[in-house]
Amino acid sequence: MELRQIRYFIHVVRLKSVSKAARALNMAQPALSRHIQTLEYQLRTPLLVRTTRGVFPTEAGEKLATLGESLLGLVDQIREQVETSPTRIAGNVVIGMPQSVSLILAPAIIDHCQQHYPDISLRIIEGLSMFLEEWLALGKLDFAILTRPSDTSSLDYTPVIREQMVLIGSPRLMPTGVSEIRFSELGSLPFVIADGFRKLIDPWAERLETKLNYIIEVNSAFLIKELVTQGLAFSIVPYGFVHADVINGDLGVLPIVDPPITRDLVLASGTRANASPAVKVVKQVTLERAVELEVAPRRRIYGPAAAPSRS
Repeated sequence: MELRQIRYFIHVVRLKSVSKAARALNMAQPALSRHIQTLEYQLRTPLLVRTTRGVFPTEAGEKLATLGESLLGLVDQIREQVETSPTRIAGNVVIGMPQSVSLILAPAIIDHCQQHYPDISLRIIEGLSMFLEEWLALGKLDFAILTRPSDTSSLDYTPVIREQMVLIGSPRLMPTGVSEIRFSELGSLPFVIADGFRKLIDPWAERLETKLNYIIEVNSAFLIKELVTQGLAFSIVPYGFVHADVINGDLGVLPIVDPPITRDLVLASGTRANASPAVKVVKQVTLERAVELEVAPRRRIYGPAAAPSRS
């Protein structure tokens, strides 16, 4: 049982709604539901009852909410006393991340550390997972978020989240009349792709005997968004990378089904047990912020569209 799970549960009880609690916590509703289910499994009893009037705690859930609030209050007291003591956590921490992850995760980590651990100095290094793994093994990074970890015995891996890969395009050019798209239907579209995303997608394409039309290959995830926004091609990317662009209306998105394509993120670190307190703290912050930032695409049906421009 984790403190964050108790905090999530208390939010649900207070708001009497899983969806409202998810929005308040800035996390995806399925992710919040999984945390509640984990609590119920660990405590071996139902904690919530869903009714037409909302979500309410069971008798066991009421006990957990009451005791949980007392526990979180005690934790806050401990944090206040420790953070104001002469032994405040301080130090330099170097984190590695792929471009497609750092856009949404790095600001959340930095913001939290500036508020709660102002004496920790952070350095974020972007790179492909294979390079980040190499730099980590060489001791150039304290830990890294990876998308394609190799079987390296010198590193420890902790699962973070599973991201959904989606089709993105200019809103005016998205396939019409559908709220999702089958993988087999992607072959008719022109794509811009980054090497890391292609290595993830191509095994699925081969297995499903679907040939994708890659007209542009780039080594920058951010360039992908620019080219797609201009209507030069479509692309397949993790949804979290374009969530803000979709909300702003700059990009259109369709979930890929039959099969859904996902990308697993892991936190990689050395097996040495002598990590500094600063590294341990930032590592925990990274895991918590990653889960809270997990988002899923909302299905949307697009109107009439023209053929993508390639000029």
